[in-house]
Amino acid sequence: MIKVLNKYKYAMIIVIALMVMIVIIGASYQNYIKIQNKVIEIEQFQLLSLAETLAKSVENFFTNQQHNLEILSKNRTFIKDYNGFSADGTQKDLFKNLEDYYNIQSENIELIRLVKLDGTEIYAFPTTDYGDGILDDCQRVKLVQKPDVGEIYKESDKLYVNIYHPIYFEEKLDATLYIKVKINTIYQSLIAPVKAGEKGYASVKDSSGVLIMHPNTEDIGENVIEVRKNTYPDFDWSELTELVEKQKNKESGVGVYHSLWFTDNDQQRIKKFSAYAPANIGSDFWIVNISKDYLEVVSFLKNRTYTIVIINFLLLLVFLTFGLLFYKFTKDKAIIEKERALMIEVKALNEALELDITKRIKLESELLSSKNKFENIFESGSDCIFVISMNQSAQIIEVNHKVELSLGYTKEQLLSMSYYQISTQVSEDVYNALIQGIEINSGVTFEDELKGVNGKVIPVEINARIMNNENKMQIVMISRDITMKRLFDQEMEENKKREALMIYQSRLAAMGEMIGNIAHQWRQPLSGLAMIYNNIIDAYKYNELDEDYLKAQGVRHADLVKFMSSTIDDFRFFFDPKTEKRDFLISSVCDRTIDFLKETIRLNNIEVIVKLESDVLINGLPNQLSQVLFSIIKNAIDAIVQHNSSEKKICIAIEGRDEELLISIQDSGGGASKANVSRLFDAYFTTKDEQSGTGLGLYISKVIIEKNFKGNINAINKENGLCITISFPI
Repeated sequence: MIKVLNKYKYAMIIVIALMVMIVIIGASYQNYIKIQNKVIEIEQFQLLSLAETLAKSVENFFTNQQHNLEILSKNRTFIKDYNGFSADGTQKDLFKNLEDYYNIQSENIELIRLVKLDGTEIYAFPTTDYGDGILDDCQRVKLVQKPDVGEIYKESDKLYVNIYHPIYFEEKLDATLYIKVKINTIYQSLIAPVKAGEKGYASVKDSSGVLIMHPNTEDIGENVIEVRKNTYPDFDWSELTELVEKQKNKESGVGVYHSLWFTDNDQQRIKKFSAYAPANIGSDFWIVNISKDYLEVVSFLKNRTYTIVIINFLLLLVFLTFGLLFYKFTKDKAIIEKERALMIEVKALNEALELDITKRIKLESELLSSKNKFENIFESGSDCIFVISMNQSAQIIEVNHKVELSLGYTKEQLLSMSYYQISTQVSEDVYNALIQGIEINSGVTFEDELKGVNGKVIPVEINARIMNNENKMQIVMISRDITMKRLFDQEMEENKKREALMIYQSRLAAMGEMIGNIAHQWRQPLSGLAMIYNNIIDAYKYNELDEDYLKAQGVRHADLVKFMSSTIDDFRFFFDPKTEKRDFLISSVCDRTIDFLKETIRLNNIEVIVKLESDVLINGLPNQLSQVLFSIIKNAIDAIVQHNSSEKKICIAIEGRDEELLISIQDSGGGASKANVSRLFDAYFTTKDEQSGTGLGLYISKVIIEKNFKGNINAINKENGLCITISFPI
């Protein structure tokens, strides 16, 4: 029985190994199914959350615009202008606040217009090319008599929609104030940036299932089901039809269906996720949809399962191999012991032979050391070595091979030359002075330029010493090429120039921002000055100009001029060219910087909160710190406006900790991607378009904080926005 077992021992081991492998594969497959189901569940939840968030963003766009129209309609200036227009039927110099609103919202809207309910235009900016949609919307205003969003209409092959607000005069519905919005504007700002995997995308349909936003512009304006059936009539579209019907019933959820990617040319149907959610638009709704490749979600799990199975198989194979080797090793133990004894004997013989060889090598080395010593010094180094006579002839006595390679002369040519012939700096007088310096200081170091063949010149640094060679005094010069050192010095100088240019460019960009803010703050007082002038002209014309009236107008005039002068003084601080360090309070720089931007902050309805835990006295350059704060706060404003945040807030926290000042500036602008956060402080990197950003503001801020304030500046995503932290010693 034992003989039989020994005979089939290898076969039994292989059978057991196969059984273990089958168990591992089965367990791996069961684990793969469980994990896949869980991953799909999580992915569906995340896609649905993203679709609902995106739908809410679209709703907020229209809600904010309707809210803004309501604010405009209740503005005292607008009511006064409308009453004035209704009184005399003219619009000269009226409704300037509508023009201001367009200038603020020009990135989001095409025009703003005020019309009578019969379609008669009262005011339009910037153009009267308003399309056909308003005629139907006027009838809708008469019917519903409340703010609403009109039907989508096509104009010049583009889709538009009107957002309107009814205007009452003497408690009667009299007109409508509306803005025209291009559907593609909403798509580019809210929908297009959303990606779902490598091929996934977001799209929007109206409540009837017609595509109004889609990366494939050819499908826009078409019914999604009809397009698919007409293009691919042989495919089964029942899954997609069922999903679209749920979407048209204003449901939200996630479905799985088979379709194609419009970017693929092979017409291969694939499995997709579809997350959808309704977005309430006025009295109607749109359907926000996000599609993602099903295979992208589960493919990595398959690959991981295959990898685990392969690794387990390899481990089992290794275990089996070692088992067989151990069995063979046990069986041949007697042979191994004999081989081991033989190896010990051979090793002893090898050690004796190595000892004998070592002694012979040492003896040969001692015999050759005196001959090779000088050659090794010459030929092993990476620098040029000259041996030169110590008399006035400066005859070259010996050189190493590096000299031949560097200068291009043969050794025979060099040994027939004087050092003066290959030097551009050393003459007889200089050489005599070098000899005296070497004798006094045991050596000298100087720079020279060596002349090679074909006009080649090499800048070098030379260390010269005296050598006694067979009772002959000679000079040994070790020459090192310093071409790269000079190039490095030149590169450092160029870097300083480039850094100065970037600071200048950043200064110009900041100056542009400042001039824009001055323009905003001067607009109202300039209008007031113009009104005072017109009032005086009218008073003179109608014989109402007397001393009291003139004095009253003069007081108003002086107040406005004083306000404008104060504005200029405030903004001059930012461009103060003085670079002397002085003591200043951090609160004063923070307050003044916020004053620079107060008009932009006001126009965008942003709340700025300053938490000053301790007001610290700092010695440094206040205008440069103001430039840093200005760049960060301006970027925060731009991010909030671009993100269209529901909560528009900037929080600035200042605290002194030990002997360090900490300043943190956090916005609600949605933050930046992980890749962009790591590059925010790189030169010329910007997340804005070319007209809006130079990519220098945060880079120059980093340079100022690190070099002039010896501190650090960092950025991280926190909560619903970006948080930039500045720290430097007090």
